[in-house]
Amino acid sequence: MSSLIENDQDNKDKNNKYLIITNAYPHEDQLYRNGFIHRRVKAYQAKGLDVEVFVLHGAFQTFEEYTFDGVHVSRGLKSDLYATLSETKYSKILIHFVSQDMIDAIMDSAQDVPIIIWVHGFEAEAWHRRWFNFMSSKDDLKRILQMKDSFYENQLKLMNWLYQTKELNLQFVHVSKWFKEHIAECDARAVSQNASIIPNIVDSDLFNYQEKSEKQRFKVLSIRPYASHKYANDQSVDAVLELSKRPYFDRLEFAFYGEGKLFEKTLLPLRNFENVTLHKSFLNQNEISELHKEYGIFLCPTRLDSQGVSMCEAMSSGLVPISSDITAIPEFVTHNYSGLLAKPEDPVDLADMIERLFFNSSLFNKLSKNASDSIEKKCSQEVVINKELELILS
Repeated sequence: MSSLIENDQDNKDKNNKYLIITNAYPHEDQLYRNGFIHRRVKAYQAKGLDVEVFVLHGAFQTFEEYTFDGVHVSRGLKSDLYATLSETKYSKILIHFVSQDMIDAIMDSAQDVPIIIWVHGFEAEAWHRRWFNFMSSKDDLKRILQMKDSFYENQLKLMNWLYQTKELNLQFVHVSKWFKEHIAECDARAVSQNASIIPNIVDSDLFNYQEKSEKQRFKVLSIRPYASHKYANDQSVDAVLELSKRPYFDRLEFAFYGEGKLFEKTLLPLRNFENVTLHKSFLNQNEISELHKEYGIFLCPTRLDSQGVSMCEAMSSGLVPISSDITAIPEFVTHNYSGLLAKPEDPVDLADMIERLFFNSSLFNKLSKNASDSIEKKCSQEVVINKELELILS
């Protein structure tokens, strides 16, 4: 397949340009904004595609251009995107986090250009999907109810139209079957035309498998954002508290890494345990990869995930994921084969999963190897990029 794609490129795309439109992209002042899109762009470049990026966001009132890691990037307002599309004939437009302004500019200047839209998450969800983020205060509830009318309603109208319209030449990419059928199409009340399921990339060279020692099943790692309740960090804390009642607890070792407004409050109950370390810090990809080598279990319960990329990265490194049997997680973790899945909202079950691995080294070794192998087959850069290039070059 790879050679076929490369031959297609040689024959058809030597002089073609492709434009990625998104809402954020890395800059020297913001190195990690939508870094997963940058990884795609670099992979496309490595395959010979001429790719440019336009960042459309209201924060950029003045048009500017810059180069980041060999990628030409422009950013500005809808009028600047219109000018860009009018001045250059692109072979295809590739959109991440689609918005009405993006579509308006395309309709006015490049309606005949084929478009691929990646559907990631919040841009295709109803307002109530993240209920867990606005139950803690009246202000949070008021804010989301305001956004219900100012953002969510109009955005879902846009998605409904995009999924069905014949005015544009559209294809859609969803990162999981569950998200496509149970969120994106359900909330927009329409089936997405010309849709493919392609997960986000996991860099298996960086998150490379190294065989785990049996003792590493005693070492549990959590690397999560603490900006919302989506990642169920409270359940991880409660699981540790449950394990603290069990006789082998002192033989376990836990490390929690992350940043966000909920960090201090969520992890406060764990501060007095000698075998629990708390690290309030952002980690880059290389630092995460190094931590993966030290630990054996990746504790990552969730309340809502369209894929769970950080979990998949840990699996690629050979950590055994312990997550929740909910949303898209079972598409990437097969219970008792490539990881362990606890019942949703059940910290005791999470604790029981850690206990299973504590007393069963052969299960730990099996799950570790299977986790890495399964993610390599589903999410490695070669697999994902080849699937995306099939769409882009078709």
